[in-house]
Amino acid sequence: MSHPVFLSSSALPRMPEGSRNEWRGFFGHGGELEANAFFPLFWRALFSTDDIRHARFIDEYDIDDDDAAVDRAECMNGFGGEAAYPYLVTDKRTALTRLASRREAILAAVGERYRPIYDGFAELIAHGFADHLLLRTSGLPDAAEAGKWLHAAIASIDTPDAASGQMKALAKDLSAYGANSVWLLSGTGLTDAGFWPTEELQSLFPTADRKKPKPSPSASRPERAPGKPKSWLDPMLEWLGALVAAGLALGAYGLTRSVWLAVLAFLVAAVALGFGIAKLRGPRS
Repeated sequence: MSHPVFLSSSALPRMPEGSRNEWRGFFGHGGELEANAFFPLFWRALFSTDDIRHARFIDEYDIDDDDAAVDRAECMNGFGGEAAYPYLVTDKRTALTRLASRREAILAAVGERYRPIYDGFAELIAHGFADHLLLRTSGLPDAAEAGKWLHAAIASIDTPDAASGQMKALAKDLSAYGANSVWLLSGTGLTDAGFWPTEELQSLFPTADRKKPKPSPSASRPERAPGKPKSWLDPMLEWLGALVAAGLALGAYGLTRSVWLAVLAFLVAAVALGFGIAKLRGPRS
């Protein structure tokens, strides 16, 4: 299930308000990155706990937007007119200063190999976003209750002890087969600076067709025990058994003139001879 969160470029120092019809002019002022139900680590490095604000759910939709009328009505029925959720907002200059000051501590925690992603992300913010950055959280399933853990997630950036467990879990995810490192650390999307991740980062951190190696066909099959080679005597024994069984059946019929006794004699002889021949031949490959 999709629960999108967005890092959005904004000309406003706050979330747009639908009651003022501000969404109609919101997009087009820089780029936007997306993640699903989590806040990528490098996004969190842009903010502090002082950047937490609250917006009303009903203001997600412009009041005069006919296309959003149904969604606005459902939102009113579900949340009412005053229910709010937390989000983050900061100005770009402050965000870039934080990225620079936190760079070494974060890379020491997740690994030096991810420095190209961090540096590329900083360049993306510098050249692909407008004056303010919004972390929009309304798509989360528990957005109204996200205040405490949003505060904890942002605070942990500057408290290594509190972040150690999160960093270990993230490092484990990054090392998994097929892990999309760029997405886990910084999201994906499109900005004025171009598509993110860049082609250079995609080549450095490829994700396509990264699967666990399959065992070779020979390794997946158990070895078979060697058997005796097939002999020219085998078909001779089979024919001999068939002739003996038929002879016994004919003999029984000649003595008793009974068909069912002849059939019974044939079956008994066939089973006995078959067992004897199988024991004589032994296992075969």
